[in-house]
Amino acid sequence: MKKFASITIALGLMASLAATASAAEVAGTTTDSTMETGSTYTTSFETIITPSDIVPATPQIVLTEKTAFHFSVGSIIPAGWLSAQTLDTTGEVITDTWGNEWREIYTWLGKAWVKVPVAANVIM
Repeated sequence: MKKFASITIALGLMASLAATASAAEVAGTTTDSTMETGSTYTTSFETIITPSDIVPATPQIVLTEKTAFHFSVGSIIPAGWLSAQTLDTTGEVITDTWGNEWREIYTWLGKAWVKVPVAANVIM
């Protein structure tokens, strides 16, 4: 019985909100039947975005497995772990002496480094 009363009250509130929103829209409309003539409309516009404003997107890394991230390149102890997800990078890339590719990423702890796993995809 309590569920029935809760549903009835919820439906009543929704109906009253819908009626109020509908009345607010109707109150602002006018029914003026006169039409302006002789108005000029121009199609020229001012460019807001210029080619110098466009910068290429930074690469993204698609992780497919749990991956450690570090605060410095080549660190042995990880700062944390990331689950399978898509990461946004800063664009910085470093290759260590063993040929591993490290990319700087954004994390909830600030910027960090991740060694790109073989199973990951890098989207340029």
